[in-house]
Formats: sequence, structure tokens, C-alpha cells
Amino acid sequence: KQWYQRRVRVGLAAKTYYCFGTSPSGDKRSTKGVNKAAEVTRNQFLGVLETRRSHTSTNRGFIVKQNNMVSYEMERSGLSFFYCKRKVLDDGISTTYLDL
Repeated sequence: KQWYQRRVRVGLAAKTYYCFGTSPSGDKRSTKGVNKAAEVTRNQFLGVLETRRSHTSTNRGFIVKQNNMVSYEMERSGLSFFYCKRKVLDDGISTTYLDL
């Protein structure tokens, strides 16, 4: 069974990826730790690769605290260029093993 057919896949970290479909409406994405409502775009994923700077987003939601429901808003670095499992090479795409 084929899961998804794509042209390009940008994977920034585990469970953080963007698959470019044939049109923006056919794209698939997963952003660990970022609410779906944040609507991270393909340009934001590509911007992290080009600039080597993290992209921040705002998570909003509700939580129960002392029998009261309150809303919260939290600024979070959702798309990070830093990858701790491998060394990212100068081209910003290729990786190699860590020199430990």
C-alpha cells in the first residue's frame, strides 16, 4: 500500500517533515510539538534550511487548573535547524556521523 506520493520531502528532525505534493493543497506535514492550528507552511520549512535559523510559532490551548479551565499561549521553537543525532554538512542537506 502506497502511503503518499510526493515530489520533495523536507525532514528537519524526527516527526518534523513536509512533503510537497503536486499542489499546496496536496501537501502533507508533521510538526512535533506545534499545534495544527499554527498552519506551518512550506516556505517556513524551506526558510529554516536556507537561513539555518529556527522558526518560532505560538501554541494556544486550554488546560484545567484547580477545577477551572484557563487558556494558555506559549511561544515555541517549532522548526529547529539543530539536529543532535548527526552532523549537518555545509550544504545544509547532507549529514554524516558525529565525531565522538
